[in-house]
Amino acid sequence: MKKNSKFRNLYIKRLIIRVIILLVFIMLFFVKPNSFMITKGLNFFSSFSPLHILWLIWMIDMVLQLCNVSWYWPLGSQKYLKNRYIPNVKEIDIRLIKNNMKKINIDCISVAITWILFVSIFDILYLTGVLSFQFIILLSIFFYVCDTICVIYWCPFKTFFMHNKCCTTCRIFNWDHAMMFLPLIIIPGVFTYSLVIMSFIVLIIWEINCATHPERFLEKTNVSLRCHNCTDRLCGK
Repeated sequence: MKKNSKFRNLYIKRLIIRVIILLVFIMLFFVKPNSFMITKGLNFFSSFSPLHILWLIWMIDMVLQLCNVSWYWPLGSQKYLKNRYIPNVKEIDIRLIKNNMKKINIDCISVAITWILFVSIFDILYLTGVLSFQFIILLSIFFYVCDTICVIYWCPFKTFFMHNKCCTTCRIFNWDHAMMFLPLIIIPGVFTYSLVIMSFIVLIIWEINCATHPERFLEKTNVSLRCHNCTDRLCGK
């Protein structure tokens, strides 16, 4: 039997941990809903909640996304960095890069619009009193689990929008936290706004690098993204 790569095993472990986290907070949702109060306003500083631990985990994850930590994040997340770029020895065709990125960026816009509309459904239901703020927090934790499923099993954005070969070549890999925390915009608070702001910092830095160094994001110009150079093997192949 073929063994999984280090990163695929790491993501399987992350999935198990994230499922456990989700189950814990689903239990708290029914047993101790007041533990979610720290997510609103300045309650973040009023008392301790398990959500403080989750907040710290999420913050560390995002900080590490901005660092050169190849032991923690796979190439798909780190390809915007200069040291993860191996240029194609052939002459780079600027027009080819622009044409490829133009199509990919159109697909990205489709993902962004679809996700915003999808999340807006839940936020509208919250504003109309149908859903509680606790449910919105749980929704972000659920997306936290889904993010790992997308990496190692099946990704709807890859299948229906981006049509990329794998996560290593994914144009929107570091959109994950911004997409996870987008529902939280509707809940004013230190907990929610700090996560949203930090996730958008990660997103903006990613997009700036994509705009200024598109060659790092394309398999044709960045040799490190090609299958025969891949060490992550998140696809399991």
